[in-house]
Amino acid sequence: MIYTVTLSPALDYLIWLDNFKEGGLNRTNRTTFRAGGKGINVSVVLTRLGYQNICLGFTAGFVGDELIRLLNKEEIRHDFIQIKNGCSRINVKIKSNTESEINANGPFISDNELNQLEKQAENLVSGDVLILSGNPPKNLPADIYSVLLDAVSGKNIRAVVDTSGKNLLSVLNKHPYLIKPNKAELEDIFEIKFDSMSQIASAALNLREKGAENVLVSLGRDGALLAADDNCVYTCKVPEGKLIDSTGAGDSMVAGFIAKDTSGGDREECLRFAVACGCASAYSYDLLEASFLDDMYSKTPRPEKYIL
Repeated sequence: MIYTVTLSPALDYLIWLDNFKEGGLNRTNRTTFRAGGKGINVSVVLTRLGYQNICLGFTAGFVGDELIRLLNKEEIRHDFIQIKNGCSRINVKIKSNTESEINANGPFISDNELNQLEKQAENLVSGDVLILSGNPPKNLPADIYSVLLDAVSGKNIRAVVDTSGKNLLSVLNKHPYLIKPNKAELEDIFEIKFDSMSQIASAALNLREKGAENVLVSLGRDGALLAADDNCVYTCKVPEGKLIDSTGAGDSMVAGFIAKDTSGGDREECLRFAVACGCASAYSYDLLEASFLDDMYSKTPRPEKYIL
C-alpha cells in the first residue's frame, strides 16, 4: 500500500483572473475549491492513475470536514487524526499574469495526536511506500520526518521525502528512496544560483552521496533531472504547453515517479512519466486530467543520460 502524509492539509481556494491589481477591486474569471496539501495532491494523482493509497495526517474543524468530503467524493482512502481544537487551513492561490499564494497556518498538534501518527507509521509493512510531503508546521518537532522514518526503519519500505532546506538535509542519513527538491530549493541548500545543468547535476549527486537513493529535481520549463540509484544522471525536457496552474505540478511528478516505479519501470521510464504527469497538471485547471495524460506522455521526450 502507498501512504501519503500531509501534516497540515488545506482547503485550496484557486482564483483565476486576467490582471490582478494589488490594492484594487479584482473580479474573477474562474474559481474552485480543492483538497490541498502536498501529500493530498500526491494521493489525488495516484488515485487518478489507478493506484490505491491512503492519506494520513491531521484535520480539524469545518475545513477538515470539507477536506474529507472532497476526498470521499473521489473515493480516496484516508485515516486522518482528528484534532479536537482549531481548524484546518484555507490557502488562497491567485492565478493571473503571475501566480501568487497566501498560505495560512494550521491548527496546533498536541504530543498525543503526534504519537497517534507515529503509531500509524509503525503499522506499515514490508513493500509499503511512505510519502512525506511539505514543510512541517512550526509547532511540531523539527525532526518529525526523521522520527517517522525511524518508525519504518528496517521494514523494506520505500520512503519518499518532498520537503526543503534543513528539513530535507536532516533525513538524508535515513537513506530515503526518493527526494524531490526543485531548483530553487536546491539553490537554497547549496547557497548558490545555478546557471548550468552540470551544477544542478553535481548538487543532486552530492545529495545522493549524503544518503538519498534517488534525487529528482524539478526544473519548471527546463524539465527535470534525476540522479538515480543506477549511478546514472538523466535529464528530461517538457512537452510544449501553456502553463495554467503550477499548484501541485511537483506533487504530480512524485506520484508519477512512484506509480511507474511500482509498475516495474526503469529509471528512464519513471522520469519520463513523472514529467508527463507534472505537465498534465500544470497545463490544465485540475490535477492530472486523465484525458490529457496520454497526450502529454506521448509528447514527452525520452530522457537522455547526462554526462558531467
